[in-house]
Amino acid sequence: MVRPRKVFLATSMLIHNRRRMALSLGATAFTVLIMFMEMGFFNGINDSQSLLAGAFNADLIMMSDRSVHMNKFNRFNRVRLQQGLAFPEVSEVIPVYKGIVTLENKETKQSRLIFLLAFPPDAAPLDIGLSPSVLNELKKPGTILFDSRSRAIYGGMERDQIVTVDGRDCRVAGFFDFGPNFSNDGTILMGQGTFLQYRPPSSRDQVSYGLIRTKPGVDVQSLKKDILRNLPPDIILLTPEEMRQREVRYTITAVPIGAIFGVGLVIGFFIGVMICYQILYNEIADHMPQYATLKAMGFSEKYLFRLVIRQSLLVSLLGFVFGMGFSFILYVAIEASTGILMFMTLGRIAIILTLTVTMCTIAGILAVKKVTSSDPAEVFG
Repeated sequence: MVRPRKVFLATSMLIHNRRRMALSLGATAFTVLIMFMEMGFFNGINDSQSLLAGAFNADLIMMSDRSVHMNKFNRFNRVRLQQGLAFPEVSEVIPVYKGIVTLENKETKQSRLIFLLAFPPDAAPLDIGLSPSVLNELKKPGTILFDSRSRAIYGGMERDQIVTVDGRDCRVAGFFDFGPNFSNDGTILMGQGTFLQYRPPSSRDQVSYGLIRTKPGVDVQSLKKDILRNLPPDIILLTPEEMRQREVRYTITAVPIGAIFGVGLVIGFFIGVMICYQILYNEIADHMPQYATLKAMGFSEKYLFRLVIRQSLLVSLLGFVFGMGFSFILYVAIEASTGILMFMTLGRIAIILTLTVTMCTIAGILAVKKVTSSDPAEVFG
């Protein structure tokens, strides 16, 4: 006995006209691309702005209570570090200094602003892959480390090159991989000794951060409350993750560019609904005789509804694959040219996939009315 061949009607109707199918997938992929790019820029702002917070190698971060976000240079007296070290649960408190300095481009002779971080090299306060040998170089007076992902405005940099930082000659002792953000074009690292040597005596007792490392088994949140209860109210304490979330919150709520990309994602979704609706509507209009035949043969409206929804799901999944592929290529190109972090995670991919499927399903529901309301007698009359 020959088993009847199973017919995938939704797929057959979709691929019947190859040219129309290519246009449908292209339009859906373009919508997916728009949503991926809006989400990529939105997350790129947040990821780049909060990168430093996630790089701090500490259990708690002490900072001035006037610090609204990491790009404001509010400092506090380093005596607070000694007071924090007095708690028995604390094993180490590391001072970190930050500022904006000028770095001269040797090729153009123009000085550009660049972000500076300074710290005791032995403490290794940043978890960015710095080797002990590279950190040891910062112990030598007048040395810096240059961020190799800084923007090209600073010119080419080579190891042992002499550069001018705030009018003083410094030697590039090595490189690290960090990256710029929307506020800073690049970063240099400096040892505490070199930094304090260049600072006026009146400001040498001021620090930007105090990185607190605790002894094993300590309840960090309990220690945090204890320190805040006993120290003057001119400092705040955050874990690196709390600090990262604080930066993201600030970027979303206070920086207009973050809201722009968030709104762009929503607009892209609704544009996608309209595009998918037009695609499916035209697809249904072209196949009205087939739908009418199925209806005349006794197939229920529920079956026809499922048929259209299957087509919309096929369009959404195939369009998503192509759109994600093009988005990945653009992510790589944008990150290479701007230094802004642009990457996909499983969670972000899942969000865009969900939006794409939802978008096409809504469009299918809107378009299916033409099928269910059709009269076979009118189609063949």
